[in-house]
Amino acid sequence: MHWYILGAGAIGRLWACLFEHGSVPTTLMLRDKAALAHWLHGNGIELHESGQIQRCSPEAETINSPDPIRHLLVTTKAYDTLTALRAIQHRLQPDCQIVLLQNGMGQQQAVLDLLPDCRLWAATTTAGAWREPPNRLHCISRGETLIGPLSPATPVLPDDWDRLPLTLNGCDEILPVLWRKLAINCAINPLSALENCRNGELLHDPRRLQLLRQICTEVEQVATAVGITLFTGPLYRQAEAVAHATGDNLSSMLQDIRHKRQTEIEQITGYLCHRASEHGIATPLNTALLQQIRTLTMEREPPG
Repeated sequence: MHWYILGAGAIGRLWACLFEHGSVPTTLMLRDKAALAHWLHGNGIELHESGQIQRCSPEAETINSPDPIRHLLVTTKAYDTLTALRAIQHRLQPDCQIVLLQNGMGQQQAVLDLLPDCRLWAATTTAGAWREPPNRLHCISRGETLIGPLSPATPVLPDDWDRLPLTLNGCDEILPVLWRKLAINCAINPLSALENCRNGELLHDPRRLQLLRQICTEVEQVATAVGITLFTGPLYRQAEAVAHATGDNLSSMLQDIRHKRQTEIEQITGYLCHRASEHGIATPLNTALLQQIRTLTMEREPPG
């Protein structure tokens, strides 16, 4: 089997290394010839993990290469999913296996609608990695990855994923897993972005902590309305535990805002508010967070 990876950010590159370590042939898909030339000049990936350095050398090509694709991992930002897939749709075989490893919700159903003949999985991970130009990749933790089918008559694991050197658990029902990840992201990401603080700093200020707990209350109401049980205990306890465990981390949303990039707010809080509206549930705090992040993003967009 040969896996293609669409999205050559930190997680995409980490999975390229994991596939290589599992002896699974892999190709990173890059957007154009300039990106490919930069990749070839960098001589692969220099993986820094647990005080050791390893060299990973997955193949790379542009999205315009003609070869058919039967196995695809998507690690793009959630808002880029459909655009990225449409760009390579002509290469996807009818029986293509596609794994979406992304934050947020909403794009999964959109991909099912776009590619009804493909077999689709969704995955979430607690792996942590960040890139350092030109070719260094720092793996903080391989974490745990949960994966499960979205398409009918699809096995729990796609081809070759049992060979990956990481903690991997297959789930027959992936939707509740996606909701749990969404709930934690709703609690931490927009608030930390607006407060311009590290995750752990949400816990040390009484005002921030109260806001986090109020966000969690609204999220739980929406989850209950759509028939999802999030956790055995209150969501705020899980959110606080995650904020504590990742105390020194900057949320991805805060990093995006600082770097003047588009955020995934629409696929996180936006999705929650959309589902709340469908069920007639008021989410004043989450709605306010959504609007504030939208405004902040527009204010920081570079001119032109």
